[in-house]
Amino acid sequence: MVSNFLTNFIMKEATLLQQSKPQTFYPKAFLSLGELIIADKPTHIWTVLGSCVSVILYNPRKKVSALCHAQMAESRVFGILGKVSGKRTHTEKAVEHDFRFVGSSISYMLDQMLALGISRNEIYASVFGGANLIANFSHKIGKENIDAAIYELERNGVRIVKKDVGGIKSRTIRHFSDTGVTKVRTL
Repeated sequence: MVSNFLTNFIMKEATLLQQSKPQTFYPKAFLSLGELIIADKPTHIWTVLGSCVSVILYNPRKKVSALCHAQMAESRVFGILGKVSGKRTHTEKAVEHDFRFVGSSISYMLDQMLALGISRNEIYASVFGGANLIANFSHKIGKENIDAAIYELERNGVRIVKKDVGGIKSRTIRHFSDTGVTKVRTL
């Protein structure tokens, strides 16, 4: 009697498992300050943001995502986007590819996506973060980061489809690189 019950139970569970959709398991990647990722394979990318900004670039045709965790709008040494006119110095080149800065992160991610054969009009951008965590602090780092991200995306002709920015609370971002789905949780 017990073996009959067990056999029926196992058969029922096996049938349910066969009928259900297979679970997709994503490798995970955590981004810390000044890091970015270009994901051309399914990846669960996540990060925690305060005044920092995360820009996500996504292409549905190739299922490629790029995500950065930038902490500063610009280099104070070289001005907006870490660039100066005239002769390029070794130090300037280092700042240009420093992913702590919003402008250099977005430029690098765009270059990488264009190198994969993706045109600018196929890239969808999202901007997250930029909270003002210290209410009475006169220097609004979060706002500067948001403004720099929007400026750089608009300057490059990339359309922004989603924004969850500002406020006074940190956020957790979870992005699935192949589907373009991004989940945001306010902390």
